[in-house]
Amino acid sequence: MKQFLNIDENERRRILEMHENATKKHYLVEQTTLHKFSPESEVAREFIRKKFSLGPVHNQNWANMTQEEKDQTYVDAQTQLNSMGRNALAQEAERDGVPKDSIINLQKELQTVAGKQIEFMSDDQKKSFVDGKLGTNTAFVWLQYQIELGKKPKSDVPASETKPLVPGSSKEIKQTYDVGN
Repeated sequence: MKQFLNIDENERRRILEMHENATKKHYLVEQTTLHKFSPESEVAREFIRKKFSLGPVHNQNWANMTQEEKDQTYVDAQTQLNSMGRNALAQEAERDGVPKDSIINLQKELQTVAGKQIEFMSDDQKKSFVDGKLGTNTAFVWLQYQIELGKKPKSDVPASETKPLVPGSSKEIKQTYDVGN
């Protein structure tokens, strides 16, 4: 048997407003969530930032740049990667003493962000992304994530109210990469 509730216009508006407010807050929190990389991957990330003059430590103009200009520096870095030899970056990272554990941690974290297994192409074969070599593919994926972060709307929601990143929420990270010459 169906039961009908009689709700006056004021009550209907109040319920809709409560729903809209709750929904807005939920989506705002979801949009501001980002992955917090571990300290174990910091050396690998710092190598990439230094190599391509990214961030306030390696680019003296960083603080005065707009988000679009920062995003463009990441895109420019990706363009540089495309012109590099396939093993050149990995060899440079090895020469600079970037620990393999730091690289592996970064690669695993990027897969967590992507929510899927990432692979790279080498000699027309798919190979595991987590290989402990800081090559062009690893740098390209990290740069792609930085570009995606720049697109997210900013919010005044405190970090304590944000939810952890849901694996797979980073749609811009592709599954297979083939970067470098």
